[in-house]
Amino acid sequence: MKNIYVLLIIFISIGMKGLSQKYNLELLKSYTKKELQSMEQSTLDILDYGIQNAIYYVEIPNEKSIQLNEIEVLGAVRFTDLGLKITNENQYFRIKGSKQMLVVKSQYVLKNEMINRNKN
Repeated sequence: MKNIYVLLIIFISIGMKGLSQKYNLELLKSYTKKELQSMEQSTLDILDYGIQNAIYYVEIPNEKSIQLNEIEVLGAVRFTDLGLKITNENQYFRIKGSKQMLVVKSQYVLKNEMINRNKN
């Protein structure tokens, strides 16, 4: 009887492990383990795609007086390198010591890019 309980516990733990979310460990630079475990797999897939595709740089338009939060970018190529999170809106930051700004794409933009990429 004792062996049956041990086997049952083993099977349950294996089954629960199979249900756990899978995420890129790179995301731990921006999110806690608890945050990642509470996300749906589709959101994790978007964030994973965003690791390589969420940020880009553009010149700050001269004709506009834009008030932006400043961020220091030292060779960062991913949003996770900067400890940033993907939100529901695009985020814009003035790069310290530069006339460029860093744009972090929203979850919506990344999701649409993924859909369009898969269509092609």
